[in-house]
Amino acid sequence: MSDTLSVGMIGSGGIAQSHMRAIAGLENVRVAAVMDVDETRAQAAGDEHGARAYASLDDILGDTEVGAVHVCTPHSLHVSQTVAAAEAGKHVLVEKPMALSVADCDRMIAACDDAGKTLMVGQVLRYYPINRAVKQMIAEGRIGNVGHLIRRRYSYFDAGSPTSGYPGWYRDLEVGGICVLYCFGPHEYDILPWYLDSPVVEVYSRGTASTTLYEGQKDSYTTMMTHENGAVSVLSQSVVCHAGAGDQFIVGSEGSMRFTNGELTVNGEAVDVEGSAGEGMGRQIREFAECCLTGATPDASGRSVRHSMAVIEAARHSAERMAPVQVSEFG
Repeated sequence: MSDTLSVGMIGSGGIAQSHMRAIAGLENVRVAAVMDVDETRAQAAGDEHGARAYASLDDILGDTEVGAVHVCTPHSLHVSQTVAAAEAGKHVLVEKPMALSVADCDRMIAACDDAGKTLMVGQVLRYYPINRAVKQMIAEGRIGNVGHLIRRRYSYFDAGSPTSGYPGWYRDLEVGGICVLYCFGPHEYDILPWYLDSPVVEVYSRGTASTTLYEGQKDSYTTMMTHENGAVSVLSQSVVCHAGAGDQFIVGSEGSMRFTNGELTVNGEAVDVEGSAGEGMGRQIREFAECCLTGATPDASGRSVRHSMAVIEAARHSAERMAPVQVSEFG
């Protein structure tokens, strides 16, 4: 067995470029091929990274040197491209969101299981050193039993505008899903149960359309989640807040943590964490390659991340019904 994984990039946009830049610094993975429906863009990316360029999915999946693919395309394409890759005998790292429905997540998991291939989701926040430190301190009982978490993420995401650099499909419900839930939410709804190693059992969510920027969908959500271990977490998000900010507070029986402006404090005292968020992508891809080469299961496996997508789906339905929703309703 080779000690290097040859991968094909499905998509060559901004997030795919982030993947390829990270791969350039790794020893156990290389970019062998790039595919994009825009043939000129595919060729440019291929030339930059010393890879073959393709303009069709069938062509890159037919490349026998490609052992795995990174799916870095619009959200609605994730399910079909992942299933096709598994059926072609490729391992899959799919960018978040895993899919736009739990039913599609199940199709992806089943296809990779049937093919005996690794399925990992790009939940890069799990690979940030700061988040690993928080999870470890909680597991070690640094602040006792955690009972309450608050996490906030506010930004102004004007997708499709001439200055944003992001394509307009992020506003298309059929292609991108509700933006605040399916573009930014997969990070936020994933990290809280991951910190606690405790799944969410009940969700109560409310959404608002604060502006007309995302016409036809809510642009801000606040969700209260009850975890299996009894802890309660509150997540508040907006993609129309001009004063962007993000922070979190974790309250335990013997202390508390705060993370804001890149600084982690425990009981008011700063905690130094080695490494930066910029290392997350490389750590994530390195683990994917190791799992493909050895048969190990990645932390952000399809089965693990399926739960996060079920929580998002529950939050969407809770906001529509204006009532609490059991996550078990979505499997």
